[in-house]
Amino acid sequence: MFKSYLKLALRGLWKRKTSTIINILGLSVGLASCALVFLFFQHELSFDKSFDNSSDIYRVTTNFGDGSGAPTVAMPYATYLKSEIPEVEQVSRLDASKCSYCVVQVNAAGTTPYIEENGYWVDPTFFNIFSFHFLQGERQTALAAPNTIVLSQDLAQKLFGNTYAIGKPVKTQGNTYMVSGVFKQDFLNHFNADFFASDNSNGIREINAAYTSWVTNPNFYTYIKLKPGSNIPHVLSELAAYTQTHAAADMKTSGSHVTNGLQALLDIHLHSSQYQSYMEVKQGNLSYLYLLGSIALAILLLGCINYMNLSTAQAIDRAREVGVRRVMGAGKASIRYQFLIETIVISFFALLAAIGLAFLFLPAFNRLTGQTLSFFARENSSLVLWMLLIALLTGIMAGIYPAVYLSSFKPIKVLKGKISDAAGWFSIRKVLVSAQFIISTCLVFASVVIWSQLHFMLNANPGFKQDQQLIFSLNTPQSQKNSAYFIDQLSGNALYQSVTGATGALVSDDMTLYPEGKTVADKHDISLNYADGNYVKTLGLSFISGSNFSPVAFANKDVQQDMEATDIGRQVILNEEAVKVLGFDPYTAIGKYVSHLHNGVVYNYRIVGVVKNYHYWSLHTLIGPFGIMPVNPDRFTTIIAKIKGTNAAPAIQFAAEKWRTMNAETPFVNWFLDDIFNWDYAQDEHEQAMLSSFTFIAIFISSLGLLGLITYSLGQRAKEIGIRKVIGASVANIVLLFYKQYFKLVLIANCIALPLAWYYMNNWLSSFPYRVNISWWMFVLALSAGVTTAFCTIAFKTIKAAIANPVISLKAE
Repeated sequence: MFKSYLKLALRGLWKRKTSTIINILGLSVGLASCALVFLFFQHELSFDKSFDNSSDIYRVTTNFGDGSGAPTVAMPYATYLKSEIPEVEQVSRLDASKCSYCVVQVNAAGTTPYIEENGYWVDPTFFNIFSFHFLQGERQTALAAPNTIVLSQDLAQKLFGNTYAIGKPVKTQGNTYMVSGVFKQDFLNHFNADFFASDNSNGIREINAAYTSWVTNPNFYTYIKLKPGSNIPHVLSELAAYTQTHAAADMKTSGSHVTNGLQALLDIHLHSSQYQSYMEVKQGNLSYLYLLGSIALAILLLGCINYMNLSTAQAIDRAREVGVRRVMGAGKASIRYQFLIETIVISFFALLAAIGLAFLFLPAFNRLTGQTLSFFARENSSLVLWMLLIALLTGIMAGIYPAVYLSSFKPIKVLKGKISDAAGWFSIRKVLVSAQFIISTCLVFASVVIWSQLHFMLNANPGFKQDQQLIFSLNTPQSQKNSAYFIDQLSGNALYQSVTGATGALVSDDMTLYPEGKTVADKHDISLNYADGNYVKTLGLSFISGSNFSPVAFANKDVQQDMEATDIGRQVILNEEAVKVLGFDPYTAIGKYVSHLHNGVVYNYRIVGVVKNYHYWSLHTLIGPFGIMPVNPDRFTTIIAKIKGTNAAPAIQFAAEKWRTMNAETPFVNWFLDDIFNWDYAQDEHEQAMLSSFTFIAIFISSLGLLGLITYSLGQRAKEIGIRKVIGASVANIVLLFYKQYFKLVLIANCIALPLAWYYMNNWLSSFPYRVNISWWMFVLALSAGVTTAFCTIAFKTIKAAIANPVISLKAE
């Protein structure tokens, strides 16, 4: 019987070629969209899953008294975790602060240095928790010896080619390490590491030993592996007792209050957005996933609606077929089964077309998402099964309503010709057409709002001069040692307007400060950057009161925490927000002092200037309290050079030539200051591009369905059009006749869609501290898009029918 139904389905589909093509095209686009989004979902959900016992690995987090948090803890925190908490099977620290865009090279003369983005110093126990797959060396003992380093497969290939890397020396951050392992990069993980080096190494060991406070400098990632089946609430209670036992004294001394929590390893990639300043490399965005998934399902739903509309619209043509089959003894279940088989066949053909479309558009999808997705990736092995299941469910979902509708015909009425396109059933088709316009209008409105918000952020004035600001990264001790001379060379060239050195381009640290006359209990966290005397001038910051640092600020090597420096030597420039939270007036704060408690010693800083607020983070984050402190060149990690005019090429060329003469072993790395914000807006740009593309697809599918309905309707009313032409109706009259049927639906759909879209997009905008207002023109644009699309689709077919010779249609049987 199945074979018979399959033959009938194929014959019917071949007979109704136009509607078949429309249905297959609509469903295939929806299925292709689902396949591409499935790739993205699998990619985002696969992070860290391939580690052994991944569900038992957690990261220890810190919660501060002001409600903020960090995915890190202080250096000593990991010391007794394994010995004092029975559930902890293994613990390891990771320090990501010592190397970002660091230089790595073979420790031999004339070798090529490489800039690597992510290098970490870790405890020797690190690979006992994280089961990276090793190409060379033994994982469990790779970092057991001091001054050892484990390289990624890509970095080992750069440095040593195809030769064996174990035992060879590598130099980074001024130290020499022996290669003890090479790990594969064969699965996704949140580290995205280029190398792991032992923190029991010369220089690193001594620095870490100096971090004795359990509260201050909470900059170390600490991972624990729990015994299988551990009770997490109980472990959290043990962590609370552990923190209180060991950190209580330091909390009292520093006036801080911290608690600790656990973040599951499998949650890190998609659930770390609350840590604003500790973003993981290529961190995922859960709301972005929901958005893509919702849009893909909406597009698939549009394809299903097209099928349902066209199937029910053809009901009269297929009524006699159903009537004859019912008279011959077929039951309702048999009729429904036949039509479901027909739908599933269409869905199968659509799946084949979708696979081709998905492969065709994968490169464009990768550009939209900023990823390098592949159908052949390890994590996508189940894609075919999922797509078969989705295609089957799509076929059933799209076919169930037409099957029930067509099987409900009374055979006697059908054979007597008393079946018509009844108003009740036709009203459901109106609802489905309206649903298509609702989805399309919502997507258009969302695209307009997201574009407006992105345009606003990209073009907003950050409060400082960001144009033509060239950034040079000092990645090695050699380049840091030569920073003062390099600044002198740039400053003496007419291509540059101003040059400054700092520990970061816009922000590099934070410090707790409290105002004079108060206690440490009144402290506030202030974001900081350390810079020389040209920083304010180069960035074009505006003083509200006071002035720049005085020369005495640079008289000591480290005036921030030099006990021999006088209080007048320790100076700070604050922004409006910092002055406000510290309880000062921006016009009378000059000369007043703020204090910082460090290791039991109070350091006082004199306020010498107050600048207007400016965005040192992107517009995703509110402007917070911020300060600038003086620093000497030996601590510079960044140089900012304001180019005179707009011709950057010769300025960069001059800088590159000077750099190579003094930093032969350090690659020349530069970018522009506005790139810092642009990188932060990259995901917004991907989101906007993705939504715009899917909006176009949704409009296309909606138009396709409407085109099918109009084509069928024109065929049914060909004689009516001929009669109207004979009695004098114009082409415009006939076009408007058909358009009036759908114009009301478009208006009703927009009346439903626009309030819904406004509600959701208003909520979306509420996540931005600086945002656009939803304006009237956004509603008009979304409404116009629906009205214009419907009119153009209807006019495309009706004009052709209206200008046809009426004699032909009137003579046709």
